[in-house]
Amino acid sequence: SPLTHSLLPLRKKATIMIVKNACSILILSGLALNSLAFSPTTPTTSLTQLSASTSTSTLKAASNTIEEEEAANLSPSGDEKVKNCYWESPEGMCRMETGDFRPVIGGWKQRLQLKDLEVGQMLIGEKISNADLLEAKTGPKIFFEGGVGRIDAKGNWQMVSGMLRVGKSFAKPSVVRKKVQKLTGKPVELIVHKISVATGTLEVKLSSVDSKEILEKETPKVPASTLKVGQELVGKIVQLRPYGCLVDVGANRLGLLHIQRVADLFERYIDKEDGLGEVGLERGASIKVAVKSNEKKKLFLDFIQETKDLAVEEAAAKKKQKEEWAAAAAAAALNFETIKEVVEESSGEDSSAPVEISDDEASMWAAYADDYADDDGDGYDEDADIEDSLGIGSY
Repeated sequence: SPLTHSLLPLRKKATIMIVKNACSILILSGLALNSLAFSPTTPTTSLTQLSASTSTSTLKAASNTIEEEEAANLSPSGDEKVKNCYWESPEGMCRMETGDFRPVIGGWKQRLQLKDLEVGQMLIGEKISNADLLEAKTGPKIFFEGGVGRIDAKGNWQMVSGMLRVGKSFAKPSVVRKKVQKLTGKPVELIVHKISVATGTLEVKLSSVDSKEILEKETPKVPASTLKVGQELVGKIVQLRPYGCLVDVGANRLGLLHIQRVADLFERYIDKEDGLGEVGLERGASIKVAVKSNEKKKLFLDFIQETKDLAVEEAAAKKKQKEEWAAAAAAAALNFETIKEVVEESSGEDSSAPVEISDDEASMWAAYADDYADDDGDGYDEDADIEDSLGIGSY
């Protein structure tokens, strides 16, 4: 048919292509087998296995190369391991540690790491609002942003604010508020006072002189549990209570000097805080004490024996002085009575007895009084008589 006749050229072409492909496959297989035959140490491997292993190794090599490139891109060099962190420093008239003011230019600056700070280093900071602790047990505190931070375990920046103590725990609230107000809303010079990298805390001062003096006076606190009964200490009175004095003896716990110990020492009643102040036990006063008892985290104190002995001697001296004063007063009274008796004996009269006069003398005084009596019935005018005697009665 005409249709079959037209399809014959296509069949021939398809047959020729199939034969050519088959010949190519046979030739390639023969070459592969010959190459393996001349390699005695190489194990016999099929063509499929060889091509598969080659493809796998190539993919692994390419994958490793990509991973190495990505790791190289993600691992920065030495200076780029820690990313920079910036903060906006305050601008305006800055309060210096001398109390004067100087202009400072603000702007974005690199944040300092806490571990790189040094005691005495100066920072420029600004008070953080709504972070004041004015009623803290250890005294009122405020906090400043001074451009300091630290790197946490994950490599992230964390801000470290500077804590400033603005008074003692017993400071008047009005005084504290005024001081805080002066440090608010303006740049302030801050002096690095204490650094704790382990806890990530920073304490600052307003004056380098104050910081140095405080550091020189401060000594490490000893555990209160190590204090023994009878051990003598030098303490400082930090608080007065109705029941006694709270004393800082350099331990991590305050000691109590009970008011009964004070009463026993001075041998009189002590009227709470006022009574303690009257005998010289005031806030800030230094005092020598001894450990009376130290049990159940309660440290009780007493006066040292030397102070007790001095108190006994002083009490004995006061008692002796009172006795001498009493004796002197009694002697003075006795001498006055003796002198009075001598005067009375020498005059022969009793000064305390009433004065007596005779009847004749009494009548004479009565007649003298009658002569000067003013009798309205006889018409005598004393004023007229005086005027006449002076020669002015005729005018």
